[in-house]
Amino acid sequence: MRKIFLIFPVVVLLSCGSSEIKKIDSSAVINNASALEDFKKRTGGASILFNEYEHDFDSIVQGTELQHTFYFVNDGDEPLILTNVKGSCGCTNVEYPEQPVLPGDKGAITADVNTSGKPVGKMFKVAVRVQSNAMQEELRLWLKGTTTENK
Repeated sequence: MRKIFLIFPVVVLLSCGSSEIKKIDSSAVINNASALEDFKKRTGGASILFNEYEHDFDSIVQGTELQHTFYFVNDGDEPLILTNVKGSCGCTNVEYPEQPVLPGDKGAITADVNTSGKPVGKMFKVAVRVQSNAMQEELRLWLKGTTTENK
């Protein structure tokens, strides 16, 4: 009987599996600045790395005011200066850092999209043009979705 009491705790401990806490892979996180924690530093000037370059709102009711934030890091070795950031149409307004972003520092570009003029049942796609002193002087961020009727 005494052997059973000694074996039982060992079997229970082995059958419970690992008690190790699993670390979340930050590269799987979308729309979060933590996705930019483990970046490879580049040399040769300022550089900009975003957590995503396109965001899909899926189906949204026509007339809805949408907002999305794109997070970035200056993964270069010189200060990053955003010189011109704007939406591709009058339906898109953007906010962005106007001060230089130092190497290794993060920032965000927030875009507001007014869907009032977007046709019902059709996909829309608007761009945010980002111009800077980065090695890639211009790039585009995309916002898309499909408008539905208000029921």
